Amino acid sequence: MRDSSGVVQPDVKAQKSIHFVLGNEYSFEIWERPFKLVTEAYYKHLTDVNPYTLENVRIRYRAKNNATAYAYGLDMRLNGEFIPGTESWFSFGFLKTEENIDNQGNIARPTDQRLKFGALFQDYMKALPDLKMYLNLVYNTGVPGGSPSYANPYQFQNRLPDYKRADVGISYLLVDPNKTYNTAWKQRFKELSVGFEIFNIFNAQNSITNTWVRDVYSKRQFAIPNYLTPRVFNVRLSTRF
Repeated sequence: MRDSSGVVQPDVKAQKSIHFVLGNEYSFEIWERPFKLVTEAYYKHLTDVNPYTLENVRIRYRAKNNATAYAYGLDMRLNGEFIPGTESWFSFGFLKTEENIDNQGNIARPTDQRLKFGALFQDYMKALPDLKMYLNLVYNTGVPGGSPSYANPYQFQNRLPDYKRADVGISYLLVDPNKTYNTAWKQRFKELSVGFEIFNIFNAQNSITNTWVRDVYSKRQFAIPNYLTPRVFNVRLSTRF
């Protein structure tokens, strides 16, 4: 690997880690319908860590094994038939990961996304069961905003704003594989559905990384956020023959 001055460092070691994972799956019934709760707790100890900086989509490693790190967290997911005949789920995640570079003390690693919440809820109309909808919700606390290439990350400990997103979709099943049709054109398909979706329905302005820009007068560097896709409308047609 090349270091910050462009010199190849052939003696860089691979990072090493020890993982401890404790998991549990619990299946049960509510309202005479099946549910499952999956839980995992973990701890990870890393040595010979090769620190890196992240700017936009560019990752630059230090080409040094000069850090140690750790990560621990908890993941939970509950899924089941909240509405009969549909699959929905709720998830929660907690993560903390820090690294110690050259014994300067622990700071957040670029992947330190502390809290994550997610939900997928599906439903349909009883009078018209072929008409279905889904609602997808995601909320994540912000990750570290990164630092300029090869700069001292201890001086750049800002975080990106929280990530918020909601998607909604409506679909209609024109041809159900579990039904028999007399119509000629429907007999040509095993399954056929048409749908309409809105991604990021509230048009939340989420940033994923920063681009660092240096001011020529003060020599200070400023973080310019890189934003993800805004609201998107999508028409979907899916089929199986």
